[in-house]
Amino acid sequence: MAYKPISLPPEDSQFLETKQFSVTEICRIFRVPPHLVADLSRATFSNIEYQSLNFVMHSLTPWLVRIEQGIIKDLLLEEEQDTYFPKFNVDGLLRGDYQSRMNGYATGISNGFLSPNDVHRLENMDLIPAEEGGDDYYLNGGYVKLKDAGVAQQNKAAAAQQNQPKETQPDPEEEPDSDNRLSESKPRKNGRRTR
Repeated sequence: MAYKPISLPPEDSQFLETKQFSVTEICRIFRVPPHLVADLSRATFSNIEYQSLNFVMHSLTPWLVRIEQGIIKDLLLEEEQDTYFPKFNVDGLLRGDYQSRMNGYATGISNGFLSPNDVHRLENMDLIPAEEGGDDYYLNGGYVKLKDAGVAQQNKAAAAQQNQPKETQPDPEEEPDSDNRLSESKPRKNGRRTR
């Protein structure tokens, strides 16, 4: 029988640890999250999404702004610079998970700063025709059109004033007052009350 060690010798394990450290260092230099270069040693389901958003905001966006400024400076004439401008669309990278997007859209629609068609454009869906309410803005509280907010309450108050009956005094001969009615309906007791 011959003894063969299963574990790595210390020199080899130190070499692997050094390789792992170099991956992290390279990611740090280029400002790239480790999970984008398939280093998942410290990745979790919850932090990968935020690392990706962080990458777009703090690593890509500064470069994209530089490129946009270079395009304006070097490719557009002075008279075109007031009319045209380049813009990189990174909305797809900033979308986040489905539930967060839907919650955000619901908040936008119910607070009146997104229309259903605005959401459809952001999600690359077919637009709802304008006559079916696709371009309408709503306000939370029964989802009323923004331009109609308060109109229903005003109409209700006006209708109530219009339909309010005029106050008339009842004829005392026609109907007995409530005290008389109560006294007529209750039988009288004789004697004193005891406690």
